[in-house]
Amino acid sequence: MEDKSDRELLEDALSDTSAVAVLYEQYRDRILAYLFHTVLERDLAEELTETVFAKMVDNLPRLAQGRAPLAQWLYRVASNEAMSWFRHHRAEERYLARARVEDREPDPDYDDMLSEAQRHAGEVRAATAALTPFERECVVLRYGEKLKPREAAAVLGCTAKRVSNALQRACHILRSGIEANPDESRRAHEEEVKRC
Repeated sequence: MEDKSDRELLEDALSDTSAVAVLYEQYRDRILAYLFHTVLERDLAEELTETVFAKMVDNLPRLAQGRAPLAQWLYRVASNEAMSWFRHHRAEERYLARARVEDREPDPDYDDMLSEAQRHAGEVRAATAALTPFERECVVLRYGEKLKPREAAAVLGCTAKRVSNALQRACHILRSGIEANPDESRRAHEEEVKRC
C-alpha cells in the first residue's frame, strides 16, 4: 500500500482506515516540523498537527476528488491553524511567563544566559516586527521547510512572484536589522541572511 500515490491512498482511505494511517505516517513529521518552526512550541505544534490530520479525515471525500496535491492542502491547513492560533493567543507572553520555574536559590549563570537570550530574542523580534505575517510564512516555508517559491506559492494560494517578492523584502529588512546592530555574537547569522 505504501507504493501507491497520494491520490490512490485518498481514494482507498474512503473505505480503509489503514490508508489514512499510511498518509499520516508520510506527512506527519513534515507538518509537525513546519508547525514547530512557526509556533516555536513542541506541544502546541503537536496539537495543531493532530488538528490538521483530523481535518484531512473530515475532508476525505473532497480530497479524493480534488486536483490539488495533498501536501499543498496539508500545508495550507497547517498555515491556517497556526495563524488562527496566533490571532487568539499571545505566544510571547505565555513563553516569558513560563520561561523559568522559580526556585529558592538564585543561579547567576542561568540568569545571565536567560538575559542574553531575551536580549537576542528582542533583537530578532525587532528585526522581524516590520515583516508581515505573509512574509514570515514565506520565510518559514522557504528556509525552514526548504520549499521552492513556486511550491510555497501553491501552499499559500498565491503566485510564485508574490512569494519571491516577499522573500526579497524580508531578507532586506532582516539584513538591515542585523547591520544596524552589529553584535559579535550574530556575525555567523549575518552571513546567512546576506546570502538570501
